[in-house]
Amino acid sequence: MSHGAGESYKGYFIKTVARPVNPHSSVSVLFEGSASVSQDPAASYEDIVPEAHLGEDQVFGTEFEAHRHAERAARKFIDGLRQEARSA
Repeated sequence: MSHGAGESYKGYFIKTVARPVNPHSSVSVLFEGSASVSQDPAASYEDIVPEAHLGEDQVFGTEFEAHRHAERAARKFIDGLRQEARSA
């Protein structure tokens, strides 16, 4: 498992994690990415529910791809939050 460095986006902070889904495979290891967001980097982060993830494949051949996918999902989630706030 690896943790992303963290990034800010539109006033939110994003953390990503890449986890192996088949760590004991003798052929190749696949990774899934997940993300969490917070408005305060020192506070606890809110996990993004899987339904908020992008509709593409969720398993990747490298940790980098898993982190990148999770970051895109987090950005989409944040954009949705901001849209909801504007229409409320």
